[in-house]
Amino acid sequence: MKGNAKRQLLKISAALALVTGGTLGGFQPLSALQTASAASVSPQSQLQNQLFQALSARKDNVNLTYAGGINELKKAIEPALEAAIAQDPYIHYTMKGYAYSLRGSNSSSTASIKLTYRESAEQSAYVHQKVASVLKEIITPDMNDHLKVKAIHDWVVRNLKYDTTLSKFTAYEGLKTGSTVCQGYALLTYDMLKQAGFETNIVEGYVESEAHAWNMVKLDGKWYQIDTTWDDPVPDRADRVSTSYYLLTDEQLKKDHTWKTANYPQAVTTYSETLNVLVAKGVTGAKELRTTLGYSAVSNRVVSTAAVLQKIVKTADRSGENSLTFRYQGSKTKLKKDLLTLYNHGLSPIGYTSRSLGSTNNLQITLYWK
Repeated sequence: MKGNAKRQLLKISAALALVTGGTLGGFQPLSALQTASAASVSPQSQLQNQLFQALSARKDNVNLTYAGGINELKKAIEPALEAAIAQDPYIHYTMKGYAYSLRGSNSSSTASIKLTYRESAEQSAYVHQKVASVLKEIITPDMNDHLKVKAIHDWVVRNLKYDTTLSKFTAYEGLKTGSTVCQGYALLTYDMLKQAGFETNIVEGYVESEAHAWNMVKLDGKWYQIDTTWDDPVPDRADRVSTSYYLLTDEQLKKDHTWKTANYPQAVTTYSETLNVLVAKGVTGAKELRTTLGYSAVSNRVVSTAAVLQKIVKTADRSGENSLTFRYQGSKTKLKKDLLTLYNHGLSPIGYTSRSLGSTNNLQITLYWK
């Protein structure tokens, strides 16, 4: 369910400084900086590689000698920095910024680079170690990949709260304090999926004009969108896990997310169809997973009128339930009108999630009430 808090994504801020013939005021002299390598760096790929090594080690200061003139280095340094940062999504979204100064002549040049991070080497190591420990607890040898992804998704949603102060941006802060913004959710989800052996990435885009980050994961050769932030209700509801943004296609996610699709793999297979195939093949856990996600349960509960909605909610309420998943036939506008009628029948809905059901025009709704 969507809350009122803004799901914020904080991008890298880069301070750039170019000088010749001397150092820039405010920076340490080159001789005092840590040296990434004593060897000369000439090709763009070598420059990028050394910068990536420095970033991976979370070095704060790097001193590079470039086998070329300063004008050539001016053209090479920033593309090499951006490419090195983009090489690893975890590095990309834990970088805070960089600054550099250059000096040299027409034949040789040097670069003094200052790198700043939102997560230190020690903090990143803590995240990786914690993730490894958690994976040993939640993933068992008998689990297939589909059950592993679900376990990871649920652990992130259950163990993080959305930071409504919009001040925590890392996986480390999320694990240490229990709360973080979308950037932290995406970083933690990325590290857990990657350590579990999945190909994954972090997607950058927007939800309702607000910058946002989420993940994609490759499962059985097919890509899916997964947004653990938007599957975590705001305000937090303890152990409750939504799956409205779990393993969606691009078309399903485009209902309220936007991003530059050309920058990422395509997600075109609906997960409900995938599960139907797995169930038909008798894959262990597929039938239970389909039921847990509501793909099979909703088939016998189709709602198209307020009267039917009132009836099934009353029945569930009398049975002691405080949530209900069903298939809804109709527009979102009509759905909201039908939900409002529940207040006239002694029920107080506190929220709902909706998800497009593949190629149909129906919605899967999970409704919560007091």
